[in-house]
Amino acid sequence: MFRTPRIIAALLTMALSPAALAQKSSGYMDLEDMSGDFGTQLAVFRVMLSRTEAICPQQIGIFGIASHGSVMDILAIIQGSVPGYRIDPTSAPDDFTIRRRIETDSCRIDIDMSEQQKQNGEWVPLLAFDAPNAADDLTRKTDDPPAIPQAELDAFDRNNRARAHAGGLRQGVTATTKSGLWRGGREDCFEAVGTYQIDRSGVTLLFPTGLGGELNRFFIERVDVDADHSTLYLSRGSCRVGFTISAATSRDGSWVPLPIAPLK
Repeated sequence: MFRTPRIIAALLTMALSPAALAQKSSGYMDLEDMSGDFGTQLAVFRVMLSRTEAICPQQIGIFGIASHGSVMDILAIIQGSVPGYRIDPTSAPDDFTIRRRIETDSCRIDIDMSEQQKQNGEWVPLLAFDAPNAADDLTRKTDDPPAIPQAELDAFDRNNRARAHAGGLRQGVTATTKSGLWRGGREDCFEAVGTYQIDRSGVTLLFPTGLGGELNRFFIERVDVDADHSTLYLSRGSCRVGFTISAATSRDGSWVPLPIAPLK
């Protein structure tokens, strides 16, 4: 299941790097403590970027983490947001990371997603694709695609009917797109649903709490890796999902890192 030599190499690299030695939490919160007798609340977490005159991309949507470890997002495309931003396929820095990059001609924001499993008290990174040929499986074409179950066809039809009469309710909304970010395949993760907003000021995550059940009852921690990278870790039990945020602006034909705004 795991590529043991690569995992060991990754752990050694992280453990011996000066950045890793300097990492420490700059803030944490247990959302379990916000799910008591005060009813529904809103937990807001933010990583701010340094000020820039560059035109940076803007996005808003929701994302979810399932109990089996998969991560998905739904992006809302709204008129009036920064024009011309794009999401291009981008190589990840290693086998344990999936990178989502959104950019304009003058500014780009990267969110590197990773997932870890606690083993013997240590967080061990999981491969971005759980099987050796998983990446090939995602792109492999078959002559006989599986038939779509009737229940799914009925649900799709109901969805179209619901949207048909929305009219002014969707003023300025051009589309929504849904995509999977992490395949999952575990049995020990947690359930979370939140809203995200990306803009020139940084990345903001919002989670409603006190909804009942097991939803949004996780521990969240911020770790500032270096001057240009900050990671938000969401964890519960033996499952942890990390989102590392960084940005860069274009200057004289080169991309220059945009520092994380200093904490005040």
